[in-house]
Amino acid sequence: MTAEAQRKVTRRRPARRGEGDRLRDEIVLAACALLNESGDPGTLSLRAVARKTGVATTSIYLHFEDLTSLVRAVKSRWLDMLADEVEAAASEAGDDPRKRVRAIAHAYVDAAMREPARYRVLFTAELTPPAPGVPYLGVQAYNSVLARVRQAVPEAEADMITLQFWCGLHGLVTLRQARPKFPWPDLEGQVDDLVTRLIDSATHG
Repeated sequence: MTAEAQRKVTRRRPARRGEGDRLRDEIVLAACALLNESGDPGTLSLRAVARKTGVATTSIYLHFEDLTSLVRAVKSRWLDMLADEVEAAASEAGDDPRKRVRAIAHAYVDAAMREPARYRVLFTAELTPPAPGVPYLGVQAYNSVLARVRQAVPEAEADMITLQFWCGLHGLVTLRQARPKFPWPDLEGQVDDLVTRLIDSATHG
């Protein structure tokens, strides 16, 4: 077979409109599945993602600059899912600001305990700082929670209470996942207690 004939045989068919976006989604979903199994971005490789997607590794570079950008896309997808779950819980909690904050706390903890590998990838695995001018992932979701907390505590306390709120929930989740045999109190009661103490500290001094 001549070189020209070989080029005709191996030449990739140009993607139809919309196929490129679909392949990108398939690549991200494949990476999601692999990270759900390992919980460690350090074990992920573009070759493994390509194999699971059923494409050549070079095809991934048409959509992602490198492995870091692919992992960022996975985290972005998962953070959006977490934000949607948290916001839905807040909306269903009614008009009482304290109940909304409590609902956010329970939704966050429930999601983290239900998907421990996903949570590790999001918050305990090594975090690569974004490029200059690129915001940290999750900023919009954090600001959404901040807006809810502002409705429940004095304005001057809202920033610190929101930060302590997140730190407290993260500590609760990671310690329970790391030490499952510790004699922990009831999870729901512990979350309620954390929220009550934080809000009371802001409203009563």
